[in-house]
Amino acid sequence: MSQEQWPGRPPPEDRGNAGTPPPPQGGGPTHPGYPPPPSTPGGPGGGAGPQYSPPQGHPPNPPPGAYQGQTGWPPQQPGYSTQPGGYPPRPASHLGWAIVSLILFWPLGIPAVIFAAQVNGKYASGDLPGAEDSSGKARLFALIATIIGVVLIVLTVLLFVVAGFWATDNVPDTNY
Repeated sequence: MSQEQWPGRPPPEDRGNAGTPPPPQGGGPTHPGYPPPPSTPGGPGGGAGPQYSPPQGHPPNPPPGAYQGQTGWPPQQPGYSTQPGGYPPRPASHLGWAIVSLILFWPLGIPAVIFAAQVNGKYASGDLPGAEDSSGKARLFALIATIIGVVLIVLTVLLFVVAGFWATDNVPDTNY
């Protein structure tokens, strides 16, 4: 920061009390860990009121001179498309499919339901890679459980059909 940017302001090392925080503006007591009370127009702080900040969930304002339609603003994480709020899309949880796979083949349906239940919690806590990993594992376990379950159902039906034909062909002759 140069002196030309801030005319009439001494350099940081000449200001005195450079390492201490400024006194409270509201005139009231301050508590560690809490922000100072907002200043009111014409009040003891002499400020013009609370500063405007954009609502939560909205991207920050672009830097001065940046064109809104310019690609690359707001900045995005590589490889992720964003929703209107600027957040990457939530991965699919596959919970419905996991529940169906639980009915078809429970040994693999249980981990499918567990991983599917983890997706939304990890996404809400900001762990996008963890949410995508849980989503992928839930999909994999549900897919394998569905395939095994359908194959077992088909084999069971075939077994009953063959057993039915065998039983009807091997009926003892009762005509004497």
